[in-house]
Amino acid sequence: MNTELAEAFAQACRSLGARADATMLAMARLSPDRAPGATALEFLPVCGVYAIAARAAASDAKGRASLVGELHALADDLRFRVRDAVIEGLARVGASAGDALVSEVSSWTDGYFHAAAVVRALGHEAWLSTLHDAQGVLDRLDEAFTLARDAPRAAARYPGHKALIEALGTGPGVVAARFGVPVFDLLVRWTAVQDPALRGAIEQTLRFKSLAGRFGPEIERVRNALEASLPPARNPDHDVGPTRNRSKSRKRKYR
Repeated sequence: MNTELAEAFAQACRSLGARADATMLAMARLSPDRAPGATALEFLPVCGVYAIAARAAASDAKGRASLVGELHALADDLRFRVRDAVIEGLARVGASAGDALVSEVSSWTDGYFHAAAVVRALGHEAWLSTLHDAQGVLDRLDEAFTLARDAPRAAARYPGHKALIEALGTGPGVVAARFGVPVFDLLVRWTAVQDPALRGAIEQTLRFKSLAGRFGPEIERVRNALEASLPPARNPDHDVGPTRNRSKSRKRKYR
């Protein structure tokens, strides 16, 4: 994908201001039927998303809210390039809005793809470097963990749920490098969860090489909490082993 061309279009829309809104919104809202994924036409909604983010980054709080709402509507688009553009766009807006956007995206953590977009965008250096309110970031991560934990069992088959689990395996590690101990405190609390996918996400976070040198004791603390929260091993004295199913050999007495 020609990201340089998409960026040039975004900057042109930013320069034109509100005069470009109708065009960029029409492009961003092109449905998968009109601009199918894996075709040249997919580039049009991607350009629209780039432009929305550029306009939102240059807007005041009031103007930014409606444009971020457009990004929210596209966060679960069927086309992965559009979804990825939303994540990049959210990080761009965050680089401008900083902590204010962290509060504004609290409504995003009610959907799998949406929450995944927030977690991944928070891990972008452009946004992360502007943040000072650790609690707001922790709240968004906590909400994302809660959403994944409370998902029905069938959700494991959803692409959005998979994207959220993957985001929770990478985003917290990047955020931990910025905010340190409070993030590890959050992870320790979440080690009580028994969902193997979420436990795997926490373990993946602990493998970040950039954390080992600075936060070795904290990593060990989370690992110890994971081990302590494992269910007790089954007593081998009570394990009678597999039993033979004799039901098939029984003949029905009555017909």
